[in-house]
Amino acid sequence: MILSMTGYGTGSAQKDGACVSVEIKTVNHRFLDLHLRISREYQSLEGEIQQLVRGALDRGRVDISVTVQNAAEDALEINSILLKGYLAAVGKLREEFNFQDSLDLKTVLSLPGILQAKDSVQTESSAVLSELLRESVKEALHGVLRMRSQEGEALRADMQRNLAGIEENANSIQVISASSVPEQLKKLRERLDQLLAQQGGIDPQRLAQEAALLADKCDISEELARLKSHIEQYYLLMDSKEKAGKKLDFLLQELQREANTILSKSGNLEISRLAIAIKTDIEKLREQVQNVE
Repeated sequence: MILSMTGYGTGSAQKDGACVSVEIKTVNHRFLDLHLRISREYQSLEGEIQQLVRGALDRGRVDISVTVQNAAEDALEINSILLKGYLAAVGKLREEFNFQDSLDLKTVLSLPGILQAKDSVQTESSAVLSELLRESVKEALHGVLRMRSQEGEALRADMQRNLAGIEENANSIQVISASSVPEQLKKLRERLDQLLAQQGGIDPQRLAQEAALLADKCDISEELARLKSHIEQYYLLMDSKEKAGKKLDFLLQELQREANTILSKSGNLEISRLAIAIKTDIEKLREQVQNVE
């Protein structure tokens, strides 16, 4: 199954004057890399958010932005103990450094922790926010997965075209390789004649070694067989239900290895040209796979 790592989704839910909005953006990354933005007073919800995201996504950089609005008028109260601490600290600063300014109401209300949920509604509020959060995150993830699926289909079509090009060139190499056997045999005979013409003759054991080395250097049948096997596995992975990004990346390394070996062994210019074309398509596939989950 081909899923892109590029995705975007939003979700929101509201109840009893509270509203939670979630925005999720994802891009490609080797592993699952979560980045969460949420107000400090709601950081206790962070673990629940991460659990939901990890249950839906396996790879990619994920940026999550959570906005919480709790409009219940009777849900807040002044933290008197904390306020007294602030005022004591302000008095000490004024006395020690001779500051003249005093705190106004706007400044007091902006101090961290001054406004807090009443004990009577805190538990109920937390339960409501947790419920709204789950709904919003799930809705946003649904949008992300839908976009990843759509992008994945486009990636799959592009990869199929490049894979078909590799397969076509591999078949051409096989045909050329089979038809060039007489030419390879001619080169082998010429090499043997050179060795036999050396003064004092040649050791039969060395002669056998030279013949074996030259024959092995010219033979690319095993590399072609493995190349075609990797291509077949690539097609199967694209059609399977499992997330295939990491396995496809590994297969591309193996495809590259076989293409390099064919290029190094071949003494035929046309085979070399086709091998280079295969390597070019492999590089295109590698770029595409970088965005596959």
